Amino acid sequence: ERNEFLRKALDLVLAWPKHDGVTLGNLVNLLEYMPNEAQSSIWNLVDNWSRTETDDKAKAVLRERIRRTFLTRDGRLLKVEMRDMARRACDKLAPRDPIVRHAWLFENTWVEMTADEADNGHLDFEMREKRIHESRTAAMAEIWSASGLDGALALLANCDAWTVGRYTGCCTVKQRTAADALQTCLAAGTGPDKKIDDFMRGFLWSVDESTRPALISILAKTCSGDQLLRIFKCAPFRDQTWRLLDLQDRRVKNEYWRVVVFPAPTRFTESETAEIIDRLLEAGRPRAAFFAVQSDWNKVETSRLKRLLTDVAGVRAEPDDHFRIEPYAVAEALESLGRRPESTVEEMVQLEFAYIAALDYGEHGIPNIEKKIAESPSLFVHVLVLCFKRKDGGEDPSEWGVDDPGRRGLAQNAYRLLQRVSRIPGSDADGKIDVHALHQWVVEVRRLCSEHDRAEIGDHQIGQLLSKAPCDEDGSWPCQPVCEVLESIASSEMASGFAIGKYNADGVHVRDPDEGGEQERGMSAKYRAWAQRWRFDYPHTASILERIADSYDSDADREDAEGLIMKRLEN
Repeated sequence: ERNEFLRKALDLVLAWPKHDGVTLGNLVNLLEYMPNEAQSSIWNLVDNWSRTETDDKAKAVLRERIRRTFLTRDGRLLKVEMRDMARRACDKLAPRDPIVRHAWLFENTWVEMTADEADNGHLDFEMREKRIHESRTAAMAEIWSASGLDGALALLANCDAWTVGRYTGCCTVKQRTAADALQTCLAAGTGPDKKIDDFMRGFLWSVDESTRPALISILAKTCSGDQLLRIFKCAPFRDQTWRLLDLQDRRVKNEYWRVVVFPAPTRFTESETAEIIDRLLEAGRPRAAFFAVQSDWNKVETSRLKRLLTDVAGVRAEPDDHFRIEPYAVAEALESLGRRPESTVEEMVQLEFAYIAALDYGEHGIPNIEKKIAESPSLFVHVLVLCFKRKDGGEDPSEWGVDDPGRRGLAQNAYRLLQRVSRIPGSDADGKIDVHALHQWVVEVRRLCSEHDRAEIGDHQIGQLLSKAPCDEDGSWPCQPVCEVLESIASSEMASGFAIGKYNADGVHVRDPDEGGEQERGMSAKYRAWAQRWRFDYPHTASILERIADSYDSDADREDAEGLIMKRLEN
């Protein structure tokens, strides 16, 4: 029935007195679903139309549609015979105007893989890039020979401007010709899409390094200050450009570092890296500097890396979406800095706190803060004070930054820190806990919290921290030193924080819709077994574990009830 429908539809199309490229394009898209005789008829229609059509752009549109359908990766599953027919049709549809004929080569920075290449399981990508480069070079030479710079600029409407500029630069061997081309671009203005500037970037990138300084020097003699700034912004972001920039007016030089942009992080030399950081920090652009040099932190000298990280966290002159700082890059920078002997624990603590949001999921973590908090009860209380207000409305020490204008940001980072810190005070490098040291730390934290009218929330946060304790040697939880502290202090708020912290840490459980509360009953049984283990030695700790088990029992009953309701609704 489908074939009969297609045959009748095809008869109607063939009987139509005049065809256009759009109709033929729609038919071409259906070719793989048509019988062989119908396919031949369509290709004949395309052949006849290509001989009579005079509009190069219409022919180019149909040619591109055939190329994308049959000759790119999307056509790799089609029969070889159909690809051959498509290739012959593309040859016949080739527009006479080289600009229209070759535009597809410059549409993007990359060229789509062909169907034949997709079939090749051992494609040599280096050779493929070489072939594409040669095809683009030959195509631009033909366009330049026919239309000069006007032909290249005509491509900008629908093509990648940087790529067009790059291959245009390859055609302008003479410096005077290249200078004239760039002066024409400068006279054309920037435009809202800045394609002319992208064109000049590609053009200057393609000019040989040995001749680029002379070319820019020629332009510097005839351009206005604003035009010269555009030239330097479009030149490669490297040392050679900066040395030429040093010879220019101070206003041009300063404005360059204030506005210059670059598309991606690049591997610079150590001297280039140092200059980028110094110049961009001086211009108030730390995020731009971070983005530029993040490919290799080992090339960043220690004092510059400290200053860069400090300014990125503190300077707010750049928009947050300007040169996005990725968390993994922050973690790598801190990791590199932390390995250097010139870095102190205090400096690392400050930086980890400033970037704690970015370090939430990274491998670096917050080892220096955790170590410092485990050693310093006052630091733990300072963090707590930033999050929670006094109950009596009194005043806290001014040096704690409670009244700082940026308190909101400090409070957010402090809260993240309280949720994140997991090292139990009194722990050594192997994780073994000294019960005496832990007890002293807890007692001092409670004293300071009471002094600053935060006794209840202090106990609650201590309990949450202790809930991250490891298991004991026999697998029971929590470990014995934590049981000792919980037992000796016996604070109800600490017990509450401990229970809530552990319950939340257990996380979300993935379940089968039909299993009800089985997982929760398993968790309840585990906590009751631990409670039984500590019942005689540490009854207060055992009661907390029983409370957690009760919470899981309630969850199990709820899951059972929800499961029954869902079954009834399904029935």
